[in-house]
Amino acid sequence: MADPGHVRTFNRIAPRYDAKFGKDCVAAHDLVLGWAQQARLAPDTVLDIGCGTGQLLSAAAERWPGARLHGVDPAEAMLAIAGKRLPAASLHAGRAERLPLPDGGVDLVLSTTSFGHWTDAEAGLREVRRVLRPGGSVLIAEHAPPGALLTVVLKALGRLPRLYGAEEMRALVRRAGLCPRRAETHPGVFVVTHAVRPV
Repeated sequence: MADPGHVRTFNRIAPRYDAKFGKDCVAAHDLVLGWAQQARLAPDTVLDIGCGTGQLLSAAAERWPGARLHGVDPAEAMLAIAGKRLPAASLHAGRAERLPLPDGGVDLVLSTTSFGHWTDAEAGLREVRRVLRPGGSVLIAEHAPPGALLTVVLKALGRLPRLYGAEEMRALVRRAGLCPRRAETHPGVFVVTHAVRPV
């Protein structure tokens, strides 16, 4: 998530991000929030990794009034917009692989449409495990891997984030010391994963 080219791109598009990508993001947000509701999660502290402009944190604030909100994103222009949207949230410039939060202080970690940009997915998930309290949950929604032909075309263009299928996500969270609860592909668009830090 700290690729300088990606960070520059997201800083540049920050003012137009919600208008251009908002519907896609909201669909991912609805999935993770729906899964949180199904799991009857009631977090006191929520962290959004790759929080961007703060759309998901804003929805989390409505869902869990009174929860302490933290957001991490490497693009400072995105964080500036999130700060205007959520002045009470604690926002940090950073990346998944080195989260600027203490051990065991987060009840719920969320990440939507940013997991594919993490530089080292397994290291990022180990950081998620570190900041989660025992029994805490992580919910991730990322685009499903494209078909083989589109993958070749996108790789040639240099525009393909690393995308994982549901079984790959289960294996990744296990290797990071988390317990997978669910990992599913939703209408071929998103892979959603729920994992828990062991007690």
